[in-house]
Amino acid sequence: MEAVLRIFRKELVQVFRDRKLVFSTLVLPVLLMPVFMFGPSLFLSRLMQGAAEKVQEVAVAGLPQEALKALEEARLEPVPHPDPEKAVREGRYPAGVAFREGVYRVYGRLASGLTESQVVVEKVKGALQALKEAKVAEALRRAGLPQEVLSPFGVEVVDASPPRERAGGLLGFLLPFFLVVFVLSGGQVVAVDATAGEKEKGTLEALLAAPIPLVQVALGKALATVAMGLLSGVAGLLGLALGGAWSARLGGGILTERGEALALGGQVSLDGGSFLALFLTAFLLALFMGAVMVALGLYARSFKEAQSYMAPLQLLALLPLLFLQFRGFLQLEAWHHLLPLFNVALLMDALLKGSATPLQAGLTWLSTLVYAGAALGLAVWAFGREDVVFRN
Repeated sequence: MEAVLRIFRKELVQVFRDRKLVFSTLVLPVLLMPVFMFGPSLFLSRLMQGAAEKVQEVAVAGLPQEALKALEEARLEPVPHPDPEKAVREGRYPAGVAFREGVYRVYGRLASGLTESQVVVEKVKGALQALKEAKVAEALRRAGLPQEVLSPFGVEVVDASPPRERAGGLLGFLLPFFLVVFVLSGGQVVAVDATAGEKEKGTLEALLAAPIPLVQVALGKALATVAMGLLSGVAGLLGLALGGAWSARLGGGILTERGEALALGGQVSLDGGSFLALFLTAFLLALFMGAVMVALGLYARSFKEAQSYMAPLQLLALLPLLFLQFRGFLQLEAWHHLLPLFNVALLMDALLKGSATPLQAGLTWLSTLVYAGAALGLAVWAFGREDVVFRN
């Protein structure tokens, strides 16, 4: 084990000597995650709030007096125009309204993402809906009927999710995704430099000529990859947590395609056992992917070629996480926790929600450890092949 620790220390020291690399891998995620995740949504929410409070001009045609008054009460300024649709299409007005044959047609430029036109259209719809409800209420009053006749019963939807799942919210869904992303990006730095990088520098041959078993060489490099990946994962999650706290304080969130802000729950709480289980799961994932990255990096002829191999590998690792959003439509079975990568995503999600069972954890850990051993065996085999080591 002494040789493993020496190789492990050598690889990490080599990485930490590059201060720019350490800054970009461990410091930048903490600083940039809050900005990239929540900065645009906070800025856009402020713009939309300002647009909602502002008085905008609206092109109108054929509107009765009551509708014009309703628009004015909604902080809109009706401007008569013969063709509101054309005026909106040409960009002269953010929205337009035309009343023909008993139908109000609201025009807006809605195909360009979140714009002021969408905000004004919603203000127009709200004003006309309020006018409609007022006319219905007046008609019922004249007929001597109560307003309850239109709603004979109420419907209430209650969230019956477990407390931890309900408290986690969207943050609980994002945590496994970003944990895997940062583990892979951080581990890639060491894996590529320890294999293809040493090939280019000509130091790999001297290391393999030393009286050290190849399995210890591969294990030392893989453990260094794991350590850097976990450090990067911690840095990324710290940045995500800081961004979530900042967003919650400023009243922001992640914007949907409809312009609605989803608040990021910052109340993901783990007890000691769940935290250790989550850490062990991340460690086994990093060990598995680290061994794979070491094997791929050794196969590459150059540093650039090794980096080109890592991008598809990261996409492959992220693919199971995308299916997490459809897990509610699937009937999960025990064998799902034997599928590589997918089992880790399922277990992380269950741990954060407090619904993980010992069987699920055991199957995931054991299968991932087997996959990591197989990947490490592949790396040892690659180190023993001269046509791979000297493939440059």
